[in-house]
Amino acid sequence: MKIRDAKQSYAAHRHEIWEKREALAKILKEPGGSLPSSFDRVEISKELSLLDAQYDAVDKALMGITAMETKVFGDECNRHQAETQAKMAEEMGKIMEVFRRVSSGAKVPAKDLQKLMDYDMKLYMAAKQAALLARQNEKEYDSLWEEEEKPREQKTCEEVAAETEISAPRPSAVSAAVEAPPVESPPEEIL
Repeated sequence: MKIRDAKQSYAAHRHEIWEKREALAKILKEPGGSLPSSFDRVEISKELSLLDAQYDAVDKALMGITAMETKVFGDECNRHQAETQAKMAEEMGKIMEVFRRVSSGAKVPAKDLQKLMDYDMKLYMAAKQAALLARQNEKEYDSLWEEEEKPREQKTCEEVAAETEISAPRPSAVSAAVEAPPVESPPEEIL
């Protein structure tokens, strides 16, 4: 089950429990004449306690799922940042290599010179001045930038987090696991 689906399912079940609880609470608050004859106030109070426990269990499970979604979201954002920083570091390395090649007087493809100019015009000018002072280097290089690959469409961190598969029990199973609170029996009289 995906996190998005689990959150919707748990939230809907929690809402159902809340509606049942509110209906019973309303019956309990009404004057004594409107209670159905088959129920008494103690039974309704027990049922309210059970519904409260079920609501708390489902709410706790929902908070756990939300925490899991938040963790996946953070991990995905960190991964995106790491990829971006790695690409930037690789780009910087290529620019420094072009600078070194130009400075030594070697022949560099126009595409690489353009990348150096786009990055920093002062750095380009310094490389050209160093090339004039350096003895002529006949070495010719291929471009460091191969054909730029088209950027692939990436999902946002939110989409990845919402679509992550999790194993979570059905909401009704969580609320069914809650047992009715123990009923206190009246103390027996000692004879």
